[in-house]
Formats: sequence, C-alpha cells, structure tokens
Amino acid sequence: MEDVLTQTKFDILKTRLTQTVLPLSEEAKEKAQALLECSDFPTRRNEAWKYTNVNGLNKLLLDDSGSKSTELSIISKNAQRVHVVNGHIAKDQTALSGVKTSWTLLPELASEEPFDALNLLYCTAAIELNFDDLENKTIELVFENTCNSVISPRLFINCKKGAKGTVILNFQGTEDNASFINVSTYVEVEENANLSIHKIQKNGINAFDLQREYVNQADNSTFTMNTFPLSGKMTRNDLMINVNGNNCETFMNGAYTLKGKSHCDNHTTVDHKVAHCYSKELYKGVIDDRATNVFNGKVFVRKDAQKINAFQSNANILLSDTGTVNSKPELEIYADDVKCSHGSTTGQLDEEAVFYLRSRGLSEKSAKELLVKAFLGEVLEEVDHDDVRSYVEEQIELHFSA
Repeated sequence: MEDVLTQTKFDILKTRLTQTVLPLSEEAKEKAQALLECSDFPTRRNEAWKYTNVNGLNKLLLDDSGSKSTELSIISKNAQRVHVVNGHIAKDQTALSGVKTSWTLLPELASEEPFDALNLLYCTAAIELNFDDLENKTIELVFENTCNSVISPRLFINCKKGAKGTVILNFQGTEDNASFINVSTYVEVEENANLSIHKIQKNGINAFDLQREYVNQADNSTFTMNTFPLSGKMTRNDLMINVNGNNCETFMNGAYTLKGKSHCDNHTTVDHKVAHCYSKELYKGVIDDRATNVFNGKVFVRKDAQKINAFQSNANILLSDTGTVNSKPELEIYADDVKCSHGSTTGQLDEEAVFYLRSRGLSEKSAKELLVKAFLGEVLEEVDHDDVRSYVEEQIELHFSA
C-alpha cells in the first residue's frame, strides 16, 4: 500500500501566503522549501514550545481586510526613520545613510527554524542597517499594521568595528488587528562595537507575532536588547546570542503587560563560548485576567569559557486568580571558574503595601497601579534611551488605566 501523504499545518498556511518577489537564489529557496516540507507546527511535545500553541495562525483571515487608520506613534523624533506599512516599505520612503532596502540577492537562510524559512520564502521587506562610526546614530523602523495582513520583514543589522548605534523596532497595530507578524533579525556586533536594540510590540488584540533575533558578538563588544511586549493575542520572542569574543558585555531586559486572553512567550539563549565575559538578564511582567506568560532563559558556559559572570532573573505579578505563568531559567555550565546565578519569582501584590497606600488617600486601583509601575520600573531603569523609556512608561500607564 502506498504511503498517504499528510498535509501539515505549514502546508495549509503556505496556501494563504504570497511568495516573495525579492531576489533569492535557487539554492536558498530549495533549502528553505525542504525545511518546511519536513516540518509541522510545533506541539507541546516540543520542549521549547511546551506552553505555546500556534495553531490559531490558520484561523486568521490574512486577506488585507479590516483596514483602519491609526494614530501613528513615533518614539524618537531625532531618529532616522524607515516606515513599513502592512509589511511593505512605504513608497515615499527616502534614502537614508546606513540603510539599505534594495537587494541584488536576498541573504540566505542561516538557521534550521521553520518559521525563519517561512520568513525567507514569504519575505515582504528586507532591510539592512549599518553603523560604522562613533556617532551613535538612532534608526527607528516603524511597522504600521492597519489591516489583517502578513508582515514578514527580514532584518540585517551590522555594527562595525569600533562603531556605536541604536535601533528602535516599533511595531504598532490597530486595536482589533489580526495580522500574522513573522520577523527574522540577524545581528553582527563587531570588535569594540556597541549596539542597542529596543523592541516595542504594541499589536492588535488578535495579532500573532513571532520574532527571532540571531546575534553574534566579537571581542570587546557590547550588546543590549530591550524587549517590551505590550499587547497582542500571541507573542513569541526568541533571542539567541552567540558570545564569540573575549571581554564582551551582554544585557537583556524585558517588561510585559498582559490582560484578557493574551499569551506572551520570551525565550532567550546566551552562549558564552570564550573567557572573560559578562551577561545580565532581567525580565519582569504583570499578568491579569486569563492571560498567560512563558519565560525560558538559558545560559551556556562552554568548557573554555572561564571567568564568566552571568546573571538571570525573571519576576512576575499575578493580578488575578486566573492568570498563568510558566517560568524556567536555566544554566548549563561546563567551566569551573565562573560566577553564575538565576532566579524566578511569581506572586501577587503585597496586600499590606496596598493597604498602606490606601490609608494615605489613594484608591485601591491607584494604589495597585503605583505598585505595578514601581515593580516594572526596575527594568525601565536599564533603558538608556530617554524617548524609549518615556514611551514605554506612558503605554504601561495607559494599559492599567483602560
């Protein structure tokens, strides 16, 4: 009897997408197609996706319907800006120094992740950012999503030797937006370079947002990633950092505010491959209603990576009895001369603190808001960009006043 071919969920999803018109080599195309052909949506049997279900992707309309105007929020007025509307670079986009939006050949697949392959085959915009001096130029990529569409940008960020740069990834969607956002970002931080990326995800309440960052650090480099998932039906962030050089510093911070039935999953991996490096990771969140949160942070310290200092912390506050948190910080250490620690806490607001504030004249709601802002403030203190910090603080305040 002949084998019956089973249609995978990726097969169903692909029938609803439009293949990229950007230049792509046949070899890269075949590699990505082969990866998708042998892949299916991850299930709970896959440890990395144990608490995150993406089956709802095939229930999205993805027909460019639901178009509505939105009040676009620009985070940094002093930044160079690239405007991407519903996945495509705006037609009136002007040329910017250090920004490349046209390709002779789209860079090829560099991972074995099926959603990365999907991003390559159905890429809607390819953007390359280059920083080559000490000016600390800021570039803001504004992704405005006004209809139920596929947003599949492929980003390449290169902070060259001795350079300094800042990138703001500003994702915005109308309130009831139901887009599929699938982003792959490749980052190179060269020797003595200093790069900061601030990612703000303020999506529609029905949007699915899957993002991956692949980062390589060279000797004496500093890399900072600040992630702020503020809204969306399902948000998944995979941050993978290879610390390939000596004397590197790596900072990862995240703050998330979840309510309704939203789901957020932050996965981080820091791979210390050589000696004399430092990494610090701090993720904090507030979960209300029936929202769910997942945090999985893993730090590798390889055999020859002595003198490593690595710290990892995840803390959560539950504002309801129906919210859920799954937290799993991990250390995998093969060297013996290191200083590493990790921790995770989940609890409710301190009722005594709420009572104290109420006794000083605050309402119960105002007292809880104040405590929540103080709790998340530890993360925001790590943000060295004033415009980003102010914007996130404002969004957190709006979130709890709604």
